[in-house]
Amino acid sequence: MNMWNRFKDSLITPKNIVEYRNDSLWWVFLYIIVFALLLSTRTTITTLTFDGLSPADREIIAQDLADVNDGCAIESGVFDCDEAATQLIYEDLLLGYYLESNDTLQYDNYERDYSVVVFQENVLFVFNDTILFEVLIADLDPAVQNLDFAMQETDEDVFHDAIFRAVDQFILSYRSTWTPLVIAIDVITSFVLFLLFILVSAWMLRLRFREVRFRQLFTMTSYSSTGLYLILIFDSLFNLSFLLVILLILFAFRQNNQLSMELYRRLNQNKKP
Repeated sequence: MNMWNRFKDSLITPKNIVEYRNDSLWWVFLYIIVFALLLSTRTTITTLTFDGLSPADREIIAQDLADVNDGCAIESGVFDCDEAATQLIYEDLLLGYYLESNDTLQYDNYERDYSVVVFQENVLFVFNDTILFEVLIADLDPAVQNLDFAMQETDEDVFHDAIFRAVDQFILSYRSTWTPLVIAIDVITSFVLFLLFILVSAWMLRLRFREVRFRQLFTMTSYSSTGLYLILIFDSLFNLSFLLVILLILFAFRQNNQLSMELYRRLNQNKKP
């Protein structure tokens, strides 16, 4: 199978896509996967070149950090407070970050399904009431192994710098684990996005051309959507203007329209596509 011919015809002469209607689905899926990989290029570059939180990210997180009881401290890698309590110090879309100074983990107090909990000598990663894995505070950056939380008020810059140094060190130490996972999730998400668009487009063509098998329509639509793939790829890389994206999407739909016209012409000539 010559992928270049299919790529070229999908952009220049969409009516020729009809000739590829009986391609193996394995090749069709491979064609889609190639563009899903390309759509993930920016994520791949970002994750591979990540060297810590940016100054802008640090500033945003620092502003959102909750005030911690000034009776709390980490001494020799062990967290403790004057008063037993569960303190939510930060949350994002996925995780809640807690300081736990009770004698036992208070799972009912962790409002998110996924939580990061500083508890005694550990940083725990918790899903509901299950500990997924844990890291010793003593294994983190030395700046947090002895940290007085009263510094959040008395020496804010030093306090935040210690926290972010530990976060960066932890993230980078597990790069070999999370980088492939992040890239794989992004590729799968891109593939599913393309697949949904193709299925909807093929279904709409099916409503008009009932004589044509859905499998053939799926195959042809996979190729005729190449313009859309490219638009999304370039937008992810270069942040194209909204108006330009709209114009390019209209061009992409033109490719599907030309395919539709070719199908209509052939069927009217009593030739099955």
